[in-house]
Parts: sequence; C-alpha cells; structure tokens
Amino acid sequence: MKCLALIAIVFLGLVGCSKDEAGADPQLKVSDAMAVTNADMIGHWQLSRMMADTLVDLDDDNSFSKNLLDETDCFNTMSITFKKDGTFISNNAQMSFEAGASQNEFSCLSDRMDSGNWEVRNDSLILEMQINGETYIHRKLINFESDRFSFDVNKIESNQYVNDPGDTQASAIRILELEYSRK
Repeated sequence: MKCLALIAIVFLGLVGCSKDEAGADPQLKVSDAMAVTNADMIGHWQLSRMMADTLVDLDDDNSFSKNLLDETDCFNTMSITFKKDGTFISNNAQMSFEAGASQNEFSCLSDRMDSGNWEVRNDSLILEMQINGETYIHRKLINFESDRFSFDVNKIESNQYVNDPGDTQASAIRILELEYSRK
C-alpha cells in the first residue's frame, strides 16, 4: 500500500528545517543557560510551526513554502499534553499521497491519538509509546523557551513510521523542525 501516513507526533514528522536554519532564529535556542525540567513541560502544547529543509507545494497552488502549515490544514489539530504523572497524549495528523485520478495527490486522513510515558533528562525529551503494536523510545534534544519548544526529525527517523512511496511532493524533505507553543 502506497499510503503515506504522516505521523508527526511531538517527536516525529516527515520534514523540517536544518539545525543551521533553526539556529538563525534568535527565538529558538538550545536551553544551555538553564536545564529543562519535567515541570517546564507539563501542560498542553499546540503545533505552531512545521518547517521543512526544502520548499514544498502540498496544496498544488504553485506557491511553495518551507512551513507545512502554510501548505495544508492537516496539521492544525496536532497537539501534545504532558501530564504530571509522566504520561502524555498526543493528537497526530495523518496524510496520504494516494488521492486523485492518478493516485499520487496529497490528501488529509483522520487524526490519530497516541499516548505513552515521557520525561526530560539532560535537555532531551524522552518518549516511550506503542505505534501499530511496536514499542518506540525516542530521545529528542529540545530547544526550549517558557512558552514553546522545538526539535528536529530527520528522514531516517521518519522512515520508521512513514511509508513514502517516493516521488511525492514531500519526498525531497530530509529534516523537519516541529515547534509547539503552550496553550
């Protein structure tokens, strides 16, 4: 099946901006001035940016953007809630490249909820969850400010969750930066 189920959970995604690009934004910085703690992360966070390392045109309007939120509303409901008890729940977008007459056009699918355990250790967000019967443990170095955090997902990581049939509007994406803002 050529379904591309883009699972962009807090730490997963298909595309984003490179470390150099993220570092150029003074609003996003690795938290080296203070350690990020579990208490810093507790609460509800909404996806606010999804930056690719290359321009894409997911909506086929001949207008390209690196921010996937400019290209589709599929990701508008993506969020994560970190609870005090060390569990989390996330709402994750899914998409397919099997739409249209030629079965290679982009379309949104219904959202998927994921949950598991979490902690912050040495400025890294560590998540443990089950997806399709497989247990995954991910450690993502986070860039943190009081009202937002971000992390990068590379193509190798996303290939664990996404079956990209190749030659799609998103195939050229190699790195993605997901940014979440506190709500």
